[in-house]
Amino acid sequence: MNAIDLNVAFEVLFAQEQLLEQFHRRHIDSRSRGLDRHDGKSFAAVVDFELTIASKKCLSGEYKFTPYLEGLKVKDRFSPPRLISIPTIRDRVVLGQLNKVIKLTYPNESRTHLATEVVNRLSETVKSLDLDVTWTSGRDIKTFYDSINRTKLQKIIASKADRRAVALVYRAINTPTVPKTYRAIDKNKYRQEIGIPQGLPISNSLAAIYLYGVDEPMRQMPIDYFRFVDDVLLIGSETETAKAARSFAARIRARGLAIHKTGPKKGHHSPISIPFSYLGYIFDKSKVTVRESTVERLLQSLASKITDYKHNSERILQRKQFLTKDSLRDAFIDELNERISGAISGKRRYGWIAYFSQITDHSILFRIDAAIKSIFLRVGDLAPHAGSLKRFGRAIFEIRFRPNDGYVRNYDKFETHIQMLNFLVFRGEVDGAVALTAEQIIARFEAYKERQLTAMLADEAAMY
Repeated sequence: MNAIDLNVAFEVLFAQEQLLEQFHRRHIDSRSRGLDRHDGKSFAAVVDFELTIASKKCLSGEYKFTPYLEGLKVKDRFSPPRLISIPTIRDRVVLGQLNKVIKLTYPNESRTHLATEVVNRLSETVKSLDLDVTWTSGRDIKTFYDSINRTKLQKIIASKADRRAVALVYRAINTPTVPKTYRAIDKNKYRQEIGIPQGLPISNSLAAIYLYGVDEPMRQMPIDYFRFVDDVLLIGSETETAKAARSFAARIRARGLAIHKTGPKKGHHSPISIPFSYLGYIFDKSKVTVRESTVERLLQSLASKITDYKHNSERILQRKQFLTKDSLRDAFIDELNERISGAISGKRRYGWIAYFSQITDHSILFRIDAAIKSIFLRVGDLAPHAGSLKRFGRAIFEIRFRPNDGYVRNYDKFETHIQMLNFLVFRGEVDGAVALTAEQIIARFEAYKERQLTAMLADEAAMY
């Protein structure tokens, strides 16, 4: 796009009507709360006023972000928690539109891939290799997001982007992330000079742009190059992988980043005949499996959902009085089944099954199915319906070979507002006795679908 086109795109995307549309389509049902403590429903009461002002300030280059709320994501007891930045609903709408501008400005550089897409390409590559002469080299970037040089990033963005987009990016990445106990007088205490906040709609796009100048030269080398966020894998001859590893380290250092030293957990250089791990998978020649800790995380997550239903169903029935015990149970089982079988939208696979569809060790799936059924049978009103519980063992076959046969939820097949309404009523998301316009039905369906797919992406991301 030329400068005039990008200027027009900015004007259109940050018009008041567009901000309001994005709020109603994607955020009105959001339960996430930023520093202002508004979730989607409470923000709806002031949305016209707030987004009218936001639009004017974005278009004039004066918009400022509210400090992000601190969220800590724990991986395990041995790793420090990851700091997640949670924006307000208003800021999330603005950041979502800003991400569209970034992607229009840098269509190639900002492109990101799902981890399953990377692993699928890796699996296909490994099948065709000569195991006797092939080596792998794994590298891991230290504290990637937290170490990105903001000045370098801003120069890259400023080289092509609309000046107002550059200003928004600058303010977004320099806005501090603060705890709940934050006081305005302490604002400067939480400011960081380097790194970009994790968890924002623009974070992944900016990180991809920052490393585009590393990725492209690496892909020109006589090796196979794989990168997902901060995890890098190089495949080729012993000599070429060693040379590529040195080249990668040098390019990373030039961007103010560093890689972990080669060791049992953070990097390796060895013949491909020796099992290696990448993105939570273990590659052992033609066998692809997962770590036991990965299986445990999946089971714990599903068990917590079943336990939550057991202890909170009465509270939900009080809040949604149009539901009965039977309809709530049926909706829960259907939603649980979707988390097991995954879903398809925009021809993409979502959920745990998308992760497990890459493995060849299917005995793991049958073990998972048995464990889930055992947990399911412990809940009195669920136990008689154990026969309707879906299975990973079958879902992996269906999503690979028969994705359109109905076992896997395919959101692309919802074409009419009547289909959407029936689905929302069955899932207990709307009262079937309340009249809704076609536009309202479509908006609520899209918001609910977005929420479900986001949750399934989070399920999938937790595995890597």
